[in-house]
Amino acid sequence: MDRLPCISVTRTIVGIVAWLGAGAAGFAEDIYRPIPDGFGFPGDQEELLRFRDTEDVSAMRRHAWHVFAGMTQPTPGGEAVWETWYPSHDVFRLGSDPQDAGPRKIERRFTVPRQSFVERIGVQPQSIGESLLSFVLFNQEGRAHIRSKQLYLQNQLNAINDGFPSSTPVADRRIDDFPRRAISLKTVWWPVQSDGVTPLPIWDFDPTRPDSAGNDFPVWRRVVAVDSTRISIPDDETTNIAFMGVPHTEAHVVSLTRFYEFEITAAEIGAAGDVLNSSAQMAFGRDVRVGDHAVLVAFHYTTKEIPDWVWATFWWHDRPDDGPYAADRTSDVLGPWRNYLMDVAFSMDVPREYDGTPNAMYNPWLEARFPDGMQSNCMTCHQRAVWPPVGFLPITRGSAPDDAPIFRNRTKLDFLWSVAFESNPQP
Repeated sequence: MDRLPCISVTRTIVGIVAWLGAGAAGFAEDIYRPIPDGFGFPGDQEELLRFRDTEDVSAMRRHAWHVFAGMTQPTPGGEAVWETWYPSHDVFRLGSDPQDAGPRKIERRFTVPRQSFVERIGVQPQSIGESLLSFVLFNQEGRAHIRSKQLYLQNQLNAINDGFPSSTPVADRRIDDFPRRAISLKTVWWPVQSDGVTPLPIWDFDPTRPDSAGNDFPVWRRVVAVDSTRISIPDDETTNIAFMGVPHTEAHVVSLTRFYEFEITAAEIGAAGDVLNSSAQMAFGRDVRVGDHAVLVAFHYTTKEIPDWVWATFWWHDRPDDGPYAADRTSDVLGPWRNYLMDVAFSMDVPREYDGTPNAMYNPWLEARFPDGMQSNCMTCHQRAVWPPVGFLPITRGSAPDDAPIFRNRTKLDFLWSVAFESNPQP
């Protein structure tokens, strides 16, 4: 049976308790919460580099799970710690920081994942991937670095790039490194109707097309049926359901309790109704409504604990205890978070794959859609984050040489695409 507590109900109860204990001014304090002590963050840099250099995959995985457990701890309001962090539209907005804007609230402003549209050229039909829901967040240290260095301004990025003498080695053409406690994360969500059963594609590492053709989620072999009307569902219950006109027989039925999720509000529809409606139409054939749910299906985080950052990526699965991507999950990963699989990379090159080629690490929701996406490494993609910006295709892996054409007369942005694509022209 699905016995994990329903996160929406849990949030409500925890939030009421927190409010009763806080008094009338309880919500006037900043909602921000860092990763609590006791979760190994930030890790000792020498130790983490030793894990990388000795190719100790289990140690790298345990560290990634441990940090994940810290950032998914519940706050007094019931949300995960990471949900109290700063959305990218706040981090990169124009103007000075407001001094009297009142208490900050959790704000979920959905956009389309950058992987879905940044490489589109000319007038093309909307791709299925452009119906995914996403938003990016930064912790306080990451936000402070971007704001204090004015990396949200394209004029500042131009000044940095133009300020390097022509003789500057490519390796030295870079912005100042982010602090070791800086974190950036990307989330991907799926809409679930409040009054029925919704199909959700599941990646079983069983592609239906050659990797060279890409394997976007509409062509995945299997779906589950997410039933929002019941908390307790037998483990072996199945149903027949269709997704995008394709019938799926004996789809595993699961409840919302298996996910980190929230009810969609009028404010969220008002902020991103077109994106939400596109996603809902794809998933269950109607526009989104207040009270429908968004369930977390994928989650990237990167931490500046080592010079090239630690990269961990997660995705939801109905069989979360099976296979190598469930390995080394620590006991402090609790509740619905135990339903996510994970891969991690500390290097673009090692550990080598079985055929001796560079390390591969990708998220099926974001990278499998690209040609050769299953052979990609997110670090290799992010090393291309430069100013003036370039595209991230073709998908590849392995570290690029310093004299690669993409680096010439450009400034490296410490692996963060957000700086390249969310910075603003000077008003």
